[in-house]
Amino acid sequence: MIANLFEKTTYKAYLSSLIFSFFTVFFIQFCKNYPFFSFQIILNAIVFWAIFVFFILMITYLETKYAYSNYSSVHLLAFPLTFLFFPHGPGLVVSKIFLGLMLVYSKYIYGRVLFSDNSAKNLFDLSFIFSLILIYNNSLAIFYLIPLAILLQQKYRDMKHFICFVLPATFVPLFIHAISIIIPEQIFGSFYSFMELNLWDFTIQSNSEFLWGIIIILSVYTTIFYKPRVYEQNSNPENISGFNFMSFWLYASILLGILGLHVGAGRWFLSFIPSAYFIGIFFNKIRSRFVKNYLISFSLIAIIIFKLIDFKIINL
Repeated sequence: MIANLFEKTTYKAYLSSLIFSFFTVFFIQFCKNYPFFSFQIILNAIVFWAIFVFFILMITYLETKYAYSNYSSVHLLAFPLTFLFFPHGPGLVVSKIFLGLMLVYSKYIYGRVLFSDNSAKNLFDLSFIFSLILIYNNSLAIFYLIPLAILLQQKYRDMKHFICFVLPATFVPLFIHAISIIIPEQIFGSFYSFMELNLWDFTIQSNSEFLWGIIIILSVYTTIFYKPRVYEQNSNPENISGFNFMSFWLYASILLGILGLHVGAGRWFLSFIPSAYFIGIFFNKIRSRFVKNYLISFSLIAIIIFKLIDFKIINL
């Protein structure tokens, strides 16, 4: 069964993830472009698959930097499986790829702030990253709450750490604003955007949004009921720090999605990575191999049928 391929982080698990991701991406491209088919569609699918795999490998690599992590081999399956449930937009957007990379890397830097000797330098890097993502949308300033929470801790409550936070938070946005005036809008405009409120109307949500809502609810459930126990937090503090970072990312994405503080058509795109992360933890907590295999197989079959119907490839 599928889950058996991802019991351990082996070459078999990596290869299975690559193959599963390949078919996932091409299936979504097929559904979005049906009944049209061209070389350009195939090329776009290959490029997107390469980017998607890069994200999975990057997250996996960064998680290995922790002495103890909530990340396991089943996450290699959780990311492509969760992607099938995601309400897909029209195509690749460079600014969203940039934002995803920055936030994935910031989780690693966050751990370095808390568990390395050079906390001030890493806090500077974290503040710099969060200042950079303001290029995409000013509403992402909500992520400044993470370094601010660090500064409230007694260990980091000094002028050195404060300056390391304030410098990037002050000068990077000013620099971005300056070059946005100089550089032509057609070059920089795809990145820079001001905050704009667009409340989510749940009464007119699409079928895909409804399914994604189930994934988000399950992810929130995981953040509450599968949080590392007190003894695990004490023995492996890196475990809870990464869990808390991804929890904040998930909650922030939900808030921004509901308020509509997004750019373009992807209201929920910010929630994909943390949702896939927690779906992986949810699967990992299922001890019964039979139940895990059944749940994964049922989810896979159900979402494929749903996509074929939702994109009107199959008519009932």
